[in-house]
Amino acid sequence: MKKIILIPIVVILILTGCTTTQLTSSWSVKNPPSNLMNKVLVVGVMADREEREKTEDAMVGELRKYGINASSAFELFGPKGFGDATEEQIAGQLRGSDYTSVMIVSLINKDKELRYVPGTYYGRPYYYGSRRYYRRYWTLYDNVYTPGYYTTTTNYVLEAEIYTVSDDDQLVYSAQTKTTDPNNASALAESFSKTIVSELRTKGLVSGGQR
Repeated sequence: MKKIILIPIVVILILTGCTTTQLTSSWSVKNPPSNLMNKVLVVGVMADREEREKTEDAMVGELRKYGINASSAFELFGPKGFGDATEEQIAGQLRGSDYTSVMIVSLINKDKELRYVPGTYYGRPYYYGSRRYYRRYWTLYDNVYTPGYYTTTTNYVLEAEIYTVSDDDQLVYSAQTKTTDPNNASALAESFSKTIVSELRTKGLVSGGQR
């Protein structure tokens, strides 16, 4: 009996340097002010200074791609942001400027999750036949088993809120995202910013072509 073993080609796609952010929820008012995104101040609320600075910079950069006049609180007010200023002082300072809205970006949760990755079976077909049954072949499979394992992932839940700079400081937009195992603070910031701005475009809050 002659056995011919055919080894299947298994294609494995390895994604390197790719961080994906999932939009988990969003809300916006039906009729936002027409001048809402004329000039936006991006304010980060994060304990880690690097994460805050990179997130503000990434959001500002992404908004500017679509012609939005945006700037970061880190750039304007320094590492302490609004510092010890009161609500009245902050509101008075912004209302006296030409900012039309404030976007607050914050890290609201960071947790580790233990996940089980089940084992995988790969089919390895081989065919055999004989002179008597040369027109008939049976396909048999050797199961190649890759054992399962546990892995720990880190989930970052970030939120973006946009408020008007006006007498009532109205909340007009809110969204939350989830990013799993970002490569670094820059990757997290860029992925989050792209996801939020893309959603703002879908809702019509940001228009214009990418520059």
